[in-house]
Amino acid sequence: MAKVTITTEDLRLLTHHKFGRDVLPLPRASVFAEAMEAQRELAQLNTPLRVAHFMAQIAHETGGFRSLVESLNYSDPARLDALFSNVHGVEHAKRLIAEGQQAIGSCIYASKLGNGGVDTGDGYRYRGRGFLMNTGKDNYREVERYSELPVVEDPDQLGRPPGAAQAAAAFWTTHHLNAAADADRVDDVTRVVNGKSMQGKAERAAWLAEAKKIWT
Repeated sequence: MAKVTITTEDLRLLTHHKFGRDVLPLPRASVFAEAMEAQRELAQLNTPLRVAHFMAQIAHETGGFRSLVESLNYSDPARLDALFSNVHGVEHAKRLIAEGQQAIGSCIYASKLGNGGVDTGDGYRYRGRGFLMNTGKDNYREVERYSELPVVEDPDQLGRPPGAAQAAAAFWTTHHLNAAADADRVDDVTRVVNGKSMQGKAERAAWLAEAKKIWT
């Protein structure tokens, strides 16, 4: 019988296959699996291949289910400066790191993706959240449109498993990703999930290969 359910053991097995060791704590795996299984019907994940493609994308976006909220815990000023155009030199990066994650988020995403300037705090407020790591106020507005979750007013909803799963399932359905999954076109799925960018292409394909070992 074809496997389509999403269980705690599935998530732990997927990450174990990918990293070669147990890295996903049981409590987190249980909560994440329960949330995703509850929304599986919404996303019409009713074949092993559809589930495998869905799981591969969210596994990549969350770094192997490490977190539903983007970490801004940077410690290397040179790296912070190199990654974000809103950081103007290593000394600026050092000041941001000293001020903490809220200052970093407010700066690096300021006046981008629909966010206001640094003083609004939008960059931190609308940092990456969810199983698909939605980032920026415009993207939160879009999540609200297709999922009916009030994430603009309450961004933390997207960082909690039930809301994250509902948003990811609604995105999958709204963007008709099962058609690409049915054809086993990981590049087409990636372009939609990642805003036309192929960033992380090899990693997403690697996650898919591991997911196919579980959902068969």
